[in-house]
Amino acid sequence: MKNAKIIALSAVTTALATVFLVIGNWFSTFSLSGAFMASVVMTMPLAKKTYKGAILSYLATILLTGVFSGFFTRWDALFPFALFSGLHPIANYFFSERSFSNKLVAKILFIVIKDIWFVGVLIATHFLFEVYTGEVEFIRKYIVPILLTGGAIIFPLYDYLMTRFQLLTTAIIIRFKL
Repeated sequence: MKNAKIIALSAVTTALATVFLVIGNWFSTFSLSGAFMASVVMTMPLAKKTYKGAILSYLATILLTGVFSGFFTRWDALFPFALFSGLHPIANYFFSERSFSNKLVAKILFIVIKDIWFVGVLIATHFLFEVYTGEVEFIRKYIVPILLTGGAIIFPLYDYLMTRFQLLTTAIIIRFKL
């Protein structure tokens, strides 16, 4: 029975994440928020302490989003999800399950690594899709420094919020005995 609950929870996770990403792909205004909401949903299998469910949900979400978004012709929300926001909750959970001799140094190092990863995905997303630029010449000229500094400054807040979402999701799943 326990495996059936994990499979069902992973299937619900896949369905919700796919819906958010397809909406983000079809309506470019929601591309980054769709990737964020799909990332929040990806915390559900991790509440049951299953890497397998989370990774399979992640892979199934990418595949189904590609199919429902025009056979991988639209990547606006899928690209940031596939490279960062879908893997971020899994990486956070992996880190939280490990024990380190110096917890503070390990935490700072892990945040720096994830920050570099985040900024790299922002810049790659910009160069592939130019979702941030618009028609403003100032932004077109200075977008890379803006993404470098803004992403590096904003990421710790994003990471903190995702950790809180993971804790809240775990509490909700425990409370509802899912």
